Amino acid sequence: MTEETLFYRRFVDDVRRCAAGRAPATVAEIESRVRVALIAPPAARERRWARVVAAVNELLVGLPGRDGGPIARLRRFVRENADLGRPRDVAITDFRFDMRPEGVLTDRRGRSYLVYAHIPRAATPLDEFVPSATRHLAELAVYGLCGGAAAAALWFAFIVPI
Repeated sequence: MTEETLFYRRFVDDVRRCAAGRAPATVAEIESRVRVALIAPPAARERRWARVVAAVNELLVGLPGRDGGPIARLRRFVRENADLGRPRDVAITDFRFDMRPEGVLTDRRGRSYLVYAHIPRAATPLDEFVPSATRHLAELAVYGLCGGAAAAALWFAFIVPI
């Protein structure tokens, strides 16, 4: 076991305890960032650790400050490595979108889903846009054309000798 492996295990264990099952995606993202930072080349190492510090800092927001334990260790890590002059990479996990649901969709089994997209209203009847006489004339033309094609196909299939 190397020192890096011990650090990784302890750090990830502290992150999991702080999250307490409430943010599995954040925990997975932090684990990935730590792994990448540990194997990063020297030129990119500082930038990678800045991303780790940012993710851990976001995880610690709202958690009570205690004197000991994993929360205190992570806060100490963030405090020791927080350098505001560092450039910071932007990742998809750095954004937060606050949205209000448009409605609730319930399936046949009774499960409910929040819908965030705009729910379109029911389609208006076709009669409001196309007059019924025009629609009937178009139907007659389509049926006549299809019927004529079917009659011609039967004529050439059965009556015309080969």
